[in-house]
Amino acid sequence: MSDNNYHSFENETETHYEGWSLEPTFPLNFDDTMKVFRCNRCTFTDFKVDGGKEDCIDIGRESSGNKLTSFKLKPNGRYAFTIKGESNGNEFYDIELLSHGKDADIEIGNWSTYNYEKSTGNTFGGIYAKDKEPITYCYRLGCKPVFQANANVKHLWWRSIGLTFYWWFKYVKHVVFKMHDNMGK
Repeated sequence: MSDNNYHSFENETETHYEGWSLEPTFPLNFDDTMKVFRCNRCTFTDFKVDGGKEDCIDIGRESSGNKLTSFKLKPNGRYAFTIKGESNGNEFYDIELLSHGKDADIEIGNWSTYNYEKSTGNTFGGIYAKDKEPITYCYRLGCKPVFQANANVKHLWWRSIGLTFYWWFKYVKHVVFKMHDNMGK
């Protein structure tokens, strides 16, 4: 099973995208509304994203050094952001959440069948919720994000522990026992 994404940015380097509206008529028909996959040093500015049943934005594997600025996100599913394997040094500035993810607003380090590496150095500066509630986040051990000093955030530590155990279970299943599914691309 692979993701059904509304729009994917794939295999780009040093490209600039500005002023996009990614608001599908039926957002819950999609897993992710915006997928960034193997993009490096790209900039995304002034986006409005109406989330799918999983994410507004899925930073897929090996997407590093990207800068996302001036976003309005409306999560309808599990998360506003998911950041997967070896996606390092991405920066997120001036991000407004119009609603919250059902599981968490930000999840970093979830399973990818194609890249087992950690996602490190991802920075959130100026992320806030319209309703003034804390931005919730969880991460796999070793993938902790960086938030600006005055960010209104709440670490869901029990989800982080669960995510870490889930990741190790999938790792053992796939790498040690060679049992594969097609999840987590």
